[in-house]
Amino acid sequence: MAKPLLATENIYDTALHLLEVDGVGGLSARNLAAALKCSTRTLYQQVGKRETLISALVAHYFASVKLSFREEANWQDSARSWASNLRSALLAHPNLSQLMSGEHRAPVADYVNQLLKVLVAEGFDETMALRSCRVLANIAISLSLSEIIAPIETDRHAERHQQGTPCKDPMVTSKGKNHRRGNPPEVFENAINWVIAGIEAERLRPLPNS
Repeated sequence: MAKPLLATENIYDTALHLLEVDGVGGLSARNLAAALKCSTRTLYQQVGKRETLISALVAHYFASVKLSFREEANWQDSARSWASNLRSALLAHPNLSQLMSGEHRAPVADYVNQLLKVLVAEGFDETMALRSCRVLANIAISLSLSEIIAPIETDRHAERHQQGTPCKDPMVTSKGKNHRRGNPPEVFENAINWVIAGIEAERLRPLPNS
């Protein structure tokens, strides 16, 4: 008699827990199978290889948080709220976010479409609205991932210093403490404001021969 399939929700929840507890390196077929008390063969049959699992985990996570934002009085404030919520979602599960690549970002598309509707309603033509959403999404994701990775890089500098390896990063003191310039949330907000200002300037720019 064939063994019953594992509950998909259980697989994803267990995988996310492993990521939280053991970090990126902890998400292996062997570790996940051990936690689920099944064979790696059974696991592969249900969720496929690692890249397939990561894509499914990202989709599962964004579906569970039901990412949305509040529409504000103008599109600029709506865009700021949109970007801030995306940053918060990525920082809430930093180890999962580190595994995201371009091919894993499809689940974010639904969230991008929410902003797209706001821009179109504000009078953006569809081409510019799409381009604006892509730029804001790429900037928000890139900055959030940089914010996640920065402490890891600092920890590596500190570890090398403790082992007697000179630290050449001027952002890190001789004691290995993080002294990176700027407050990450402020850096994020300033960058988003800069992008929004650029979009508005382009939008208001007169057309040639007008």
